[in-house]
Amino acid sequence: MTRYEIDDNFMKFWFRYFYRNQSILEIRNYPLLRSIIRDDYPTFSGGMLERYFRMKLGESGEYRSIGSWWERKRGREASEIDVIAISADDKWAMVGEVKRQRRNYEHGEFMAKVERVKAAALARYEVLPRLFTLEDM
Repeated sequence: MTRYEIDDNFMKFWFRYFYRNQSILEIRNYPLLRSIIRDDYPTFSGGMLERYFRMKLGESGEYRSIGSWWERKRGREASEIDVIAISADDKWAMVGEVKRQRRNYEHGEFMAKVERVKAAALARYEVLPRLFTLEDM
């Protein structure tokens, strides 16, 4: 199974909102499209913020591998780690949570996810948890 991703930020936005809602545009129902974008934008921008921080970490040259992690569902809500970066020397891993606003961050919940990912995939690394927000840009 292959997964393709659009790399251009404008094109991501265009396909998500304008292409998907082409019929709304054709009948010129701009207030409805505006409402759709306004309601979904926090989700869209959160993903873009995760992408931004992964890109910035990659540019730093400190890491050999950068990605994210999803836990399989097993009777509870699956855990997601927004950013995992393995150090260039392969000795430590940075595990990051990305939030648009610091007030939406739940430290206990995040640390529980960190422990799960550490047990599942990062047991041999020193794990450094980190919060990324808009303030870190």
